[in-house]
Amino acid sequence: MNLIMVQDAREKKNKHCNIEKYCNDNNIPIIRKRLNVGDYRLATISDNGCLKFINKISVDTKGGGLLELANDLYRDKLEFNKKYKKCYQDKIKLIVLVEQPIKNLKELLEWKSPHTRISGRQLLEMIHTLKVSYQIDFKFCDPKDTGETVISLLSGKKQHITAF
Repeated sequence: MNLIMVQDAREKKNKHCNIEKYCNDNNIPIIRKRLNVGDYRLATISDNGCLKFINKISVDTKGGGLLELANDLYRDKLEFNKKYKKCYQDKIKLIVLVEQPIKNLKELLEWKSPHTRISGRQLLEMIHTLKVSYQIDFKFCDPKDTGETVISLLSGKKQHITAF
């Protein structure tokens, strides 16, 4: 089965060069198409030539690390809850991949936003609420590993990365 990476068409081009490089190095073509939820999904081409998603898993990347995640969750609570609720209703497993290596829960709890008053504890509470409410998984990785991690997560393979 020849895999195709489907990147949300609203995602800025070259925003995730690490993902694009990994796909290019591993002969995985990237197609830009508007996705209902998340930034990336895996697909194949069906017998009739149509794009067919291989499963109901989507990865939403946060290239700006914890700061981007905190800003998204804190500033846009209503918009993000609407998006996360939609993936839950559509039975799409959404994984939020934060491109920042976090080794353990203590490290997350001690994090402080340099621009807002949000703390690691508040961020963890928001993560927990979304996980419980909509079964969203939050995972963390080093940016150099993002391409491989996205493919692995979308393939449903187990990853040795930090998850909450």
